[in-house]
Amino acid sequence: MSSPSTFFSCIAVPDGVKLCANCLNYSWTQLTNLMQCSRCKFINYCSAECQQEHWVKVHKRHCKYLAQVKVMPQSKHDPVFCLGCKVVRETGPVEMTKPDNPVLGCLFPPQKVGVPVLFQPDFDGEGGKEAPLPVQLGEMAGTFLTKAEHTVSIMTQILYKMVMTDHLTWTICPEECDAMMKMLIGLRHAVWHAYIFANSGHVLDKAIVGKFTCSPGFLLKINTITDTIDEKLAVARFSDNSAFKLWDTFKLFLHILIQFCTEPMRKEAETVGLPDVFDDVKRVTSAQFNNMWQQLLDSTGFWLVPYITLVEIVCGGQLEQICAACSKKITVSELLISAGDYKNTGVSSYLLGHIGAACCGHPRCFKKVSDDAREIVAVYMKISSENRANQCDFCGLPSTGKVHRCGKCLTKLYCGIQCRNDDWEKVHKIVCREEEVERKKKGGKQERNEVGRNVLSEVIETFVSEDHKLDEGQKEAVANIFRS
Repeated sequence: MSSPSTFFSCIAVPDGVKLCANCLNYSWTQLTNLMQCSRCKFINYCSAECQQEHWVKVHKRHCKYLAQVKVMPQSKHDPVFCLGCKVVRETGPVEMTKPDNPVLGCLFPPQKVGVPVLFQPDFDGEGGKEAPLPVQLGEMAGTFLTKAEHTVSIMTQILYKMVMTDHLTWTICPEECDAMMKMLIGLRHAVWHAYIFANSGHVLDKAIVGKFTCSPGFLLKINTITDTIDEKLAVARFSDNSAFKLWDTFKLFLHILIQFCTEPMRKEAETVGLPDVFDDVKRVTSAQFNNMWQQLLDSTGFWLVPYITLVEIVCGGQLEQICAACSKKITVSELLISAGDYKNTGVSSYLLGHIGAACCGHPRCFKKVSDDAREIVAVYMKISSENRANQCDFCGLPSTGKVHRCGKCLTKLYCGIQCRNDDWEKVHKIVCREEEVERKKKGGKQERNEVGRNVLSEVIETFVSEDHKLDEGQKEAVANIFRS
């Protein structure tokens, strides 16, 4: 079975493995004999050319902070200036413990300055390395570099809120909640590591997805733990009738992150072009998903909003919907965020996924909309996999027409003339050379197509497997999409 990095079409940034940061961005075969950046000694390179290119595109923004030559403004938690700490002080400690109080609070200790650090694991017995955060701390700056990091921050805040208010989820499942807390901290560090390795834009998104889904796979582990907690809460007959519904809100943001892990494939498939077969399905586009995600983040800062407000945002601002399967008019009150939620028969819900579909609550209707969503994801995977070797080395997206390969060094592919020229002016004219090492050279059209076929075979093996617990009809439907 293929690794998650193949399944999610991502750039994996493995922990505990010494890698050339630049080779990682371009999927070049890695060498073992690497050199460090002489100033920060935190980033490794295989050659002067790789160091120069990564410096221009990424490392020059971070090096002086990693080397502790300078301190990145707002990279430390200072309770005097922290926006979250200010809200907590204004609210008061007693009021913070009340379940109906919407203030989330601050993640960091309120009485002292906190200094987040990046950690590089032990390489060949050399010992681990620590370095200060080379980016602003979102909680201090008021803005985050990515929606993924902001979402992890909010999820961590929600868990802290559960502790403060003695929420039944934490009371019944303290070990599981504590494990999720530690994993969320791990995800936050994973995002920070992606920042210092990857180019910006689509390439950075894929790097974050790689960190989220590859070993140790914290995001998928959190998802598994939530299923365990749901089972325990069901045994306890827990029903959250509060306005904020902390546990449901936590799961909503978790599912957004899980959706984000397939976002690179959706964007790549949309770039290449989707078949007309899904014209009758209310597909959620990449732009729609990101707009909805940003609205959810904007609505949840240091304060909770009623859960139904979040549901309304997901529904596009309209709770009055029509069931996508039976056309029954319904008023949405819940979100379907996992395959098991269809058991809540009779509850009018909205599927938070790759299609914008309301469901009246009948299992047959849920099966219809979930099958449509699964088949759309299969199309994304197919198109993204087939074009894996044709992705642009500047913007990260696949070519929609002719692939332009640098005729001198043969190490770079471009989706068009504009990206080729932009990369040339930015840095490629400095590092491009004839007779480049073979491990960096990109293959011709026939070889790239073969890579795409091989990647697709791995994806089929992963997706249509026993692990996904699909019935035979569902497996056949997905297999037909992959074969088409």
